[in-house]
Amino acid sequence: MMKYLHLQPEKKVELLTPKYITKEVCQQAVEAALSLTMVKGGVLYNKLKRHQCHIVVLVPAMADARADDYPDWPDYPTRAELIYEQSVGKDRGWGHKYDSIARCKALQLWTGRNDDRTGPIPHLLFSGDTQYWGGVFRRGFVVTCSGVQPHFDKMISGVTSDGIVALAYDAFVKDPEVQSGADFLS
Repeated sequence: MMKYLHLQPEKKVELLTPKYITKEVCQQAVEAALSLTMVKGGVLYNKLKRHQCHIVVLVPAMADARADDYPDWPDYPTRAELIYEQSVGKDRGWGHKYDSIARCKALQLWTGRNDDRTGPIPHLLFSGDTQYWGGVFRRGFVVTCSGVQPHFDKMISGVTSDGIVALAYDAFVKDPEVQSGADFLS
C-alpha cells in the first residue's frame, strides 16, 4: 500500500519507508513475541493478567524526491508512519481501549514525551494522553504494546523490535542488489 504526504491539495508525494522493515517482517516479529506470551503453552503465558493486547509499529518516513535528485537536500525531515498494528483477543471483548492506548504510547515515544523507561513523564503529558507505559523506541523506530502489565507490554515490544531488526537484516544480506554490490538500493 502506497503512503502519501499531502503537501498541496493537488500534489501528493509518495513516502519512503525503510526498505527492509516491511509489514511481513513486522508480522513475523510480532508473532514470535506473541508465541512467548499470548499462545497457550508459551513460556510466559501464565505470567500475564490477560491474553489481550494491541501492538503498534511506527517507522520513519520521508518524501520520495529521488526522481528530482533531492532538490532540497539535505533538508528532508522524517515523520512517523504506521507500518503495522495487530490486535489480540479483541473478539473476546476488551476491558480498555488497548488499541488507542498503544497508539498513544507510540506517539509519546516518537515525540520524546516518553523516555522508554518505566513510568510516564507527567510534565510532558498532553490532555488526552495515556498515563500508561510499555513500549520501546530503538534503532530509529517505535514498537508499543498495550493490554497486559506494563513491564510485559514493554517486553513484548522489545522482543518485537529486536525481531524486526534481525529479520530486516536477514532480508538485507539476502537481497540480490546487496549481494551484487549495487551502489544504491532500488
